[in-house]
Amino acid sequence: MARLTIEHDGDGERGRRRARSVALRLDGKAWLRVEPDALAEIGAADGDEIDDARRIAIEEAVARTRARLFVVRSLAAKAQSVSEIERKLAARDVPEALAREAIAAAAGYGYLDDAELAGRLARGMRGRGYGRRRAEQTLRARGIGAEHAQAALRDAYGDEDEAELARAALARRAVADDAARRRAVAFLVRRGFSAGAAWQAVREELAARREPPHARP
Repeated sequence: MARLTIEHDGDGERGRRRARSVALRLDGKAWLRVEPDALAEIGAADGDEIDDARRIAIEEAVARTRARLFVVRSLAAKAQSVSEIERKLAARDVPEALAREAIAAAAGYGYLDDAELAGRLARGMRGRGYGRRRAEQTLRARGIGAEHAQAALRDAYGDEDEAELARAALARRAVADDAARRRAVAFLVRRGFSAGAAWQAVREELAARREPPHARP
């Protein structure tokens, strides 16, 4: 048996409130450093007698709590996909079983939802004038699965004519000469529109600008 000593950074209650980690010692020897939130969940108290079985149980509980807290805090800073969180946990050498538990817990609380994230991203891309192809690339890069991605793209883009969307994205870019038209088409293709839709949008915009004012609706 070894006796557990818990040392908080700082002195007094003020120091405890500010502590970013707590030192756990066994018979005076350094053992673990844990966050105050994790300490509250492992069920250990200063002066406890710790045998080998309890030592292993506490180490596993600390690892489990750290993984869960990392996921929650990471998602609080930025909405992410399951795949992105999995990569981050793997980079921190979190065991696969603990990673799955942490992800399941976050999903259970509604913090991690690939379908909701996919919809938000697709609507954002559509609203900023990007084509469906660029939106699809963005979803794929964020690790969104095909099922959620396609559903989100259908909802965001629906049956809208691609050339009409491309023309709206074109705004007031120059189309008066061949060079300007090629640049406009290249701009639209970079934004995720097909070359055919881009050329159609440019031609329609050119025709509209050439119409006399009285001929326009």
